[in-house]
Amino acid sequence: MSNLENLSEKDMGQISTYQSGIAQASAHRVINRVVSDFLVRYDLTAMQWFIIGYINDAGSVGLTIGDICQVIDTTLPYTTNTINLLESKGIVNKRVHSKDSRIKIVTLDPTHKAMVEEIEEGLRDELRKTLYATDRISRDELQTYIHVLYKIIAADKQ
Repeated sequence: MSNLENLSEKDMGQISTYQSGIAQASAHRVINRVVSDFLVRYDLTAMQWFIIGYINDAGSVGLTIGDICQVIDTTLPYTTNTINLLESKGIVNKRVHSKDSRIKIVTLDPTHKAMVEEIEEGLRDELRKTLYATDRISRDELQTYIHVLYKIIAADKQ
């Protein structure tokens, strides 16, 4: 049993901040590796996928680049460059806002709707296989983990 497995059984008050930090960073790397390894077949990075998914959720109304920037919590230049790259690949479209020509609205190109569904289904299956089967994480444990992540994000936004 590794040191990390030993720590998972300890009371939270007995785990040091550096041990907790190591566990968080390691978990992030594991999940990111699974996601990145899957997305490489679509020539996408994880961040590109997150942006595509968020744009897809907005439907035909689309999102401003500023909206995307806020949700993914990164800089406007990074977001703009990523959107421009996705536009050059034909995955997203940009149009000028009807009331303010400085604002760009981004939508998913309809020809890529099936690709988004395919990636979502395939990536879910890959994560299930890795996290549920290989790492023996139950659906309830994963649900709790995701719930806690959202609580941390919400607390930071206040």
